[in-house]
Amino acid sequence: MCSFKKHVAFVIFILCLIEKTSGGLYLQLVNSLCDIATRHFTPSNTIVLSHNIPVDNLSASRNIFPDYYTFERVQENSFSELRSVVDLWHMILEEFNKIEEWTLLSFSANDGLEDQVPSNNNDGYVLLSGYHLHKDVMKDIGHHLQKLKHNWGWNPRAKFVILATEISDTDAKMLATDIFAELWMSRVVDSVVLIPTTNKYTTDTVNVLDAYIWFPYHPAGQCPDIKEAVLWDQWVLNNASIGRFLHNASLFPQKIPRDLHGCPLTISTFELSPMVMRKNTIKPDTESITYDKGLEVQILSEFAKSTNSSIKYRDAPPDGGQWGWDIGNGTWNGVTGEIARSYSDIGMDCLWYRCHLVKEIECLRPHLIDKVRWYVPCAVPYPRWMSLTRVFKLSLWLSFLGAYVAISVIMWQVVKINSYFSTEAALNQAYTSLPKCLLNFWAIILEESASNNPPDVVLIRAVFFAWVLYCWAINTVYQTYFTSFLIDPGLQRQLGSEDEILASGIDYNTETSIISLYGELAGTRYKHMNGTDYIDTAEERVSKGTLAFLFSKYLVDYKIAVKYMDANGKPIICEIEEDFAFNFITIFVPKGSPFKTRYDEVLLSMMQAGLVDLWWNSIKYTANLEQASDFNLPPGEYISLTMEHLQSAFYFLFMGYIISVVCFLLELSQFCNHRNHKKK
Repeated sequence: MCSFKKHVAFVIFILCLIEKTSGGLYLQLVNSLCDIATRHFTPSNTIVLSHNIPVDNLSASRNIFPDYYTFERVQENSFSELRSVVDLWHMILEEFNKIEEWTLLSFSANDGLEDQVPSNNNDGYVLLSGYHLHKDVMKDIGHHLQKLKHNWGWNPRAKFVILATEISDTDAKMLATDIFAELWMSRVVDSVVLIPTTNKYTTDTVNVLDAYIWFPYHPAGQCPDIKEAVLWDQWVLNNASIGRFLHNASLFPQKIPRDLHGCPLTISTFELSPMVMRKNTIKPDTESITYDKGLEVQILSEFAKSTNSSIKYRDAPPDGGQWGWDIGNGTWNGVTGEIARSYSDIGMDCLWYRCHLVKEIECLRPHLIDKVRWYVPCAVPYPRWMSLTRVFKLSLWLSFLGAYVAISVIMWQVVKINSYFSTEAALNQAYTSLPKCLLNFWAIILEESASNNPPDVVLIRAVFFAWVLYCWAINTVYQTYFTSFLIDPGLQRQLGSEDEILASGIDYNTETSIISLYGELAGTRYKHMNGTDYIDTAEERVSKGTLAFLFSKYLVDYKIAVKYMDANGKPIICEIEEDFAFNFITIFVPKGSPFKTRYDEVLLSMMQAGLVDLWWNSIKYTANLEQASDFNLPPGEYISLTMEHLQSAFYFLFMGYIISVVCFLLELSQFCNHRNHKKK
């Protein structure tokens, strides 16, 4: 009986000591923290110790709270409490340095880690909050997380220990639940919250601290929308004033099950062929967006099967950003912004790798390699009316004209010389003057009859025969190519390089988010480059020959197969072979997503099995078949000549009529003037 009384007295003494002095509580906080670190943190890795107290200027400042917080009440002894929290911080640093097993990074949430060297092996985080009120603690923890997330070394998969030292107005379990909810918004799962206990006394020990953890998907079928903290263990003092965890259980057990029992995966995306497509706009029963076709929809279906989860699509990004770009201060819109703010579990839709630009997201294993290429109007056929002149180059036409004039002059001079030396008068006067020679030789060019009785002189007939042979050869070649050009006029020259595009004067642009990925597009070389969010409009302009477009090869090639093919199955949008850049097509998840490793494994299996390539080829083949149903090919191998083919002949016919009418009117006018002159 006396022994029991002594034992009770000792326990009451320890209890009173802890209640009356904060030093004893803080010592136990430090001891429990060291125990957690020794058992659970990997040696030689980095532990980030985060506080939000003005340590550096404590002697000059009596304000316990940062300026960006607004609190309803500040206690009169706040400065002394601040001093106690600072002492606790110094004790933590001192004890961790004594252990000498980790690299320690002391972080003030007031300053941020922007200037720190990025680290990829942050194994643990210790967050200290010394506020009293529930809402102040929550603001403080949220502020810690926001500052930590702005550093490239941020690792949500690390182990987190949150110390709440001065709770006065709330239930500890409720506070821990709200802290876990805040942590889950940053995809932090492995976390423990240490709070001073309210139940101090047990049979042979004194409870000092309660350790709360959270299981997001337990019990089976419970989705992480319902968050409830679990009192997992307690830090207690025995009769010898030695602290230990009562159950000595692991504070970071496995929390993510392989089977989610239908819990939803929230997806950020928008409709974009061929990656994400849908047959119906809404489901008849739920009026919610659903996508049921597309390459990445099939990949997403495999993700859902691997975790036994359902799929819930968000509406398209309301800010109109689609893929997303930096709108300033490191803030992104579109799908990228939704994933960075943890609005969704997965972001997809032909997303190019940009995890080196956005700190708050992670990229899954790339499943495709995309190319960024210039798309230009395909070369258009020559106008058919040009068929008459396109057979020969200008130099050959000029040579032919020169030969015509020269042979006419030669014939005229030969006949003239022959008449001068001949004693007999020539019976045929068809070649005695230059105009007559020009008319006769023109008739030979047109394969019309000329004078059939040239002078019976060997030299004259030799010149005549040489011209006939020359015109016969020229006409044979001309008619052969002229007929070919009437049927197939050929294509004009197409833009073939980026330099030609920039020098041609044609409008050129790209999708807005691409400019944010490639800074050189905002440089002087591309000074007329504009961004657009209307991809369909840009592709339509390219097909009409008024725009050059820099965009994704996968997306444009699919759209060409579906929409921009002529009746012969040839594209009317062409690409320049040289690549502007290449990108990995990936899928975004919030940084720290607990399913990233599993999704990477599923992707690797699909790629090794060739399923991604199989699905892509199937989508393209189906698109080609759908487009082929609209082709209107002419029957047979022969093409009937129509007015379009013969338009050049009619153009020249009408031009001849016009010239003849003008000449007739000029002659008539001259005749009238001559007659009036005679009357006078």
